[in-house]
Amino acid sequence: MDDPLAELARLRRRVAELEAELAVLRPSEAELRAMFRAMTDVVLVMSREGRYLRIGDTAPDLLYRPSSDLIGKRMHDVMPAETADFFLAHIRQALDRQSVVSMDYSMPLEQREVWFSANISPLSADSVVLVCRDVTERKRNELLLQDSLRQQELLRAHEAALLQLSTPLIPISDQVVVMPLVGRLDRGRVEHVLQTLLEGVQRIRAAVVILDVTGVAVVDAVVADALVRTARAVGLLGARVVLTGIRPEVAATLAALGTDLMGLVTRGTLQDGIRHAHGDLVAPRPRP
Repeated sequence: MDDPLAELARLRRRVAELEAELAVLRPSEAELRAMFRAMTDVVLVMSREGRYLRIGDTAPDLLYRPSSDLIGKRMHDVMPAETADFFLAHIRQALDRQSVVSMDYSMPLEQREVWFSANISPLSADSVVLVCRDVTERKRNELLLQDSLRQQELLRAHEAALLQLSTPLIPISDQVVVMPLVGRLDRGRVEHVLQTLLEGVQRIRAAVVILDVTGVAVVDAVVADALVRTARAVGLLGARVVLTGIRPEVAATLAALGTDLMGLVTRGTLQDGIRHAHGDLVAPRPRP
């Protein structure tokens, strides 16, 4: 039988060793507790079957229900089956893979929708730790950005529709088409006018194109260059351009810009341009 005094001495040494170990661990434990208290995430320990085993006191206002109503219960006992199934599938995925699984989800809390981003980490063979962060603000910004992008797409679609309406190509006979231009012409619209006109001339096989600029608000270098380029491009397709609606101030602007309108037939009004186009088609052309 062991000496009682020796056994007592051994126990005292063991107690001293444990106290020394505890003295080392206490600062670390205090540091961990302080770090844990500073967290604003929801921290849950869950079983494979979705039972609440432990709940951290880090963010009680973000819990689906108070901790006392959750501990020991299964998710299916406290939330809709569809929501519980969603959580349980990810919990089991993390346990089966023995790796971290991430997910995003939303929960109704105090009559508002709160979005979370969660990481599920295996704690043992049958339990996991869920760390759930409130990302409502980020999600709201993402939704606002998506809505803004949708609005921009709608705006671009409306602008394209308005552009199409603002540059109509109107056939007035089998060989004559009219394009009335209204408003301000910028480079983007000029390119659209040119493309629409060339496609229309080729499709309709027009012989004469009447460009009416009566409604053009401002004639500048961009517009002048567009008129010349349009006439040349239409000519390459075998058609001719008649320019109508040049007001005195527009003529003065074109002259000041030094725009060469040679090769362009000009008429004061759209009616004069139409009469000229039909008369030109009827009159015999001299042989080259």
